[in-house]
Amino acid sequence: MIPFSFTTCPIECTLDSIGRKWAVNIIRDLFLGRRRFSEFLKSNPRLSSKMLSTRLKELQECGLVDKTVVETTPLLVEYGLTEKGRALGEVLYQMALFSMRHQVGGVYRGEDPHLERDLQTLRRVFCVSP
Repeated sequence: MIPFSFTTCPIECTLDSIGRKWAVNIIRDLFLGRRRFSEFLKSNPRLSSKMLSTRLKELQECGLVDKTVVETTPLLVEYGLTEKGRALGEVLYQMALFSMRHQVGGVYRGEDPHLERDLQTLRRVFCVSP
């Protein structure tokens, strides 16, 4: 057994913040430039308004997402990633990379993979250095 100095698993701590259903999808959408409640719903058709509202509040409480009221009449709210939220870019990039390398059929669904081009795009989206 490898001795660790921490008392709680750091992976478990991260999953406490982003491990709930839809949380990673919302964070991914923020990286992709979606900012509004309706955009999150459109991007995730099985996500209910109630669940989206709950997850956005939780992500705000964790310090990953911030909420800005752009206009009051009519009410226009936008969400964005905090610095802490943007730090998840590398994590999401690695998750995507894993799927592209080990679950090619699920990612490309019969299409020819364009790994290098797609990896460059993902690096830009998730702000990862080459």
